[in-house]
Amino acid sequence: MPLHRKGVSVIGKLSLKTAVFFSDNNIISSEDIEAYAYGLEILISTVINFMAAIFIAFLTGEFLAFTVCLAAFITLRLNAGGYHAKTHAGCVAILVGFLLTYTAALKLLPTTAKTVTAAAFLVISAVTIIAFAPVGHPNHPLSEKAKKKLRSKTLILLGMWIVFCIVFYFLMAEMSFFAAYGVFTSAMAMIAAKIQLRSEKN
Repeated sequence: MPLHRKGVSVIGKLSLKTAVFFSDNNIISSEDIEAYAYGLEILISTVINFMAAIFIAFLTGEFLAFTVCLAAFITLRLNAGGYHAKTHAGCVAILVGFLLTYTAALKLLPTTAKTVTAAAFLVISAVTIIAFAPVGHPNHPLSEKAKKKLRSKTLILLGMWIVFCIVFYFLMAEMSFFAAYGVFTSAMAMIAAKIQLRSEKN
């Protein structure tokens, strides 16, 4: 099995080498190398993204805001689908851009503007998610049964986050903005994925 395939990222090569090492030491079978390499690649990429988020949260001091926003985004993104960057570097760059934009909104928008923005975000997100969820990926096609299950989970999560925002509007208005921003970002990731799929077909 070639370890230096053309177009494979550094993380991909590292993951493949690690999987081959496990196989050579009889930890996994040779037939499972690709599967383990893929899993390790996703794991390493996730850890890098998580560390980038923690680093920016540390610099800005916005741990609560980041936690709520990312919780809303990740729970919806895992079930509703969304845009996939073509490289790990691109994925990290998009994440950092998203977090920096979010930080700017936290620092610059007054409380009243955040409340209005949160309401607008939730309306736009609800329409988008209800219309498109889930968005599949060409490399991981979904069966009709899987689509129905993911759509059901996505709509339940959407409803939960909307209720969360409504409740915290009366308790701590900024919490509603934190969650609404994450929900909105997930919805925008779905639209980006739809555009990506259409452009690839054309």
